This record gives sequence, structure tokens and C-alpha cells, in this order.
Amino acid sequence: MRNKTGKRYDAGVPALASLAVLLGALGTLSGCSVGAGAPDGWRYLRTDPLAVAVPKTWRATPTGAVLRGAGGRTDGEVTVSAAGETAAAPGSPGPAPGTDKAAEAALAAARKEWLVFDGHRGEVLSYVQAAPDGRRASRTEVRLRDVGGHPVTVRVWTVDGATDGLVQREIVNSIEFAEHPDR
Repeated sequence: MRNKTGKRYDAGVPALASLAVLLGALGTLSGCSVGAGAPDGWRYLRTDPLAVAVPKTWRATPTGAVLRGAGGRTDGEVTVSAAGETAAAPGSPGPAPGTDKAAEAALAAARKEWLVFDGHRGEVLSYVQAAPDGRRASRTEVRLRDVGGHPVTVRVWTVDGATDGLVQREIVNSIEFAEHPDR
């Protein structure tokens, strides 16, 4: 094949590889639309200093939301906590009692990435750790700083099979900074 200048080139494997890289980059960019809004049928929970969207089937709590399953068991949870705060509810983020070493190992093996939330860079950790009742659960932890520079952590977990695989990612993508009176 010839390009516009008349030079010969091979449009075989290198061109296809370049196209694959370009499509992968576009897919990555479209997957990073954090704070771009919630899917249809979801609602925002305003928890100072952030707002996080969850499906309507999740019930609001003082620090986020909870998903109840069969028999009232907790199948998932979202919590927002400022530095130094911990959630006291059963199933709250962090290690279950007696699993500090397991929690440390899970965090050490976590998949890490950086995303931008309303102009603020945040670290996103994805890992697997047992739910408080011992069932296997997927977890995502977002660590960022609020507009005042104070650390904030959003933790999301769901028992495997309780939701579709995209729910946690959609929750993370919905994170945005709550409105402040001075804005």
C-alpha cells in the first residue's frame, strides 16, 4: 500500500496493533467518567463532603447505604468516612474482627489505579476480602482529599453474586464533591 506521499508501507500487523492501542485508550477514557452522574434509576446520597449514587434498592444509612439480601443479611455496603472516623454499623468498612492480617494481605494484593473526582486525584483499590459473615466479597476503596485537603475514604463492598459486576464501578464513578455554601 502507499500513503499520501507515495511511500510504500505495510498496513498489516503494526497498523492493527496501533488501532488496538487506540481503541483500548478510548475505552479507558470512556471508563473513567467519574462524577459524570448516576445510571438511570439510581439516587444520590449526600454525605459530607461527598455525594455518592446507589441503586434505589439500597437503603440509606448515616454514613452511606446498605444492600439487604435474603433474610435481611447485609449483601453490600457503601460508607463515606473522613479522616479518623470509622463506621460502627455491622459490615462496616475495614477488616472484620480478628482478620487484621487477612485485611492487610488483601490490601497489599489490591489492584490500584488513580482517577480524578471533580478535579481531585484519588487512589482506587480493588480487592477481595470476606464479608462480616464470611461470604466472599468484592471490595473497592477510594482514598482522596476533600476541597479542604482533608482525607476522605469511600468504601464499597458487595457479596459475590449479590449484584451485577458493574455496580461497584458505577458507584465509584458517581462520586462527586457535595456542594458547599460558598460555591
